[in-house]
Amino acid sequence: MQSERRGSGMTTERLAGVEADMTKRISSAWPYMGAAAGTMLACGMILAAGETIFSVTFDSQSNRSLFRNKSRSAFAQHDPAHRAAEDTQAQLWFEQTRHAEQIRSYDGLKLHAWRFDANTAAPLPHTHAICMHGYTGGPEEMAPWAYHYANLGMRVLVPAQRAHELSEGRFVGMGWLEREDLLRWVNSIVARDPDARILLHGNSMGAATILDVCADPRLARNVVCAVVDSGFSSEYDQMLDSVSAMLHLPKWMAKPMVDCASLVNRLSLGFGFRQANAIEQLHRTTLPILFIQGDQDDIVSPHMLGRLYTACASPVKARLQVHGAGHILGLTTDRNLYWSTVDAFLRRCLHMAD
Repeated sequence: MQSERRGSGMTTERLAGVEADMTKRISSAWPYMGAAAGTMLACGMILAAGETIFSVTFDSQSNRSLFRNKSRSAFAQHDPAHRAAEDTQAQLWFEQTRHAEQIRSYDGLKLHAWRFDANTAAPLPHTHAICMHGYTGGPEEMAPWAYHYANLGMRVLVPAQRAHELSEGRFVGMGWLEREDLLRWVNSIVARDPDARILLHGNSMGAATILDVCADPRLARNVVCAVVDSGFSSEYDQMLDSVSAMLHLPKWMAKPMVDCASLVNRLSLGFGFRQANAIEQLHRTTLPILFIQGDQDDIVSPHMLGRLYTACASPVKARLQVHGAGHILGLTTDRNLYWSTVDAFLRRCLHMAD
């Protein structure tokens, strides 16, 4: 009996020791468990932020999308594209003389555009312009540019980017998906006019669309020059700047959110933000390009103008920085300087008479 009690007591002592040791180990590990839980929570928040950035920016049908906010009058009144299009004569011409055109995109979407004849008695032979609008905008915001090119004697095509105006689609690509659509619009002109000489003009995301295709070997040689207003160096750079500014965060804090948004974009649309890189395209292009931007642009960093110009490998290139102009507001800020610079560039590339 005594031996049994002695054995039982030793067992109890061992259990007490094991319990104490486990308590000690758990206590020492608790800070690490707390840190792990905190890390998991932070990662979850970053992933959620990435998904939100994607749905707000790229999904035109999301309830959180900027496309939904675009319809609010207060938002529209502060939209640079809205202010840039306040040219009543050009708007009236745009509404009264347009003809509808449609094509199919590579992924089966019906894409819409407005076509305009030259607005002069002596059209330039085989000379065309394609004007690409910006993010959440529409063809009508390109009226001042389309009107000017038509007055020079060009036939003008103003497409609605996918998921904009009458064009089908749910998601936008900030220029990368749209470059495929632009290739098809170019080919639609060449199919009708094999001797066509084509100018590409784009504002903001429209500029990015052109920059993303400027070195593409599939781009028809009929494209002879481009004017890009307020374009950005890469989709990643632009998203990082935008998220940092909107959330009032330093870039190092915004970066994980943008990386997650890029991953969501890759899974949803097939490409990451770093893939849509205008700088890499410009390193390989021979297309003559005029770069334009305002030095007060608060949407696309004015420093991108220099980066794009420096990266451009074309033997024919030019740049214009408009003092005091905001995003795509170079035209309304200094109309004479803007058009004199553009027209001089076009005379050089298209061999137009003064």
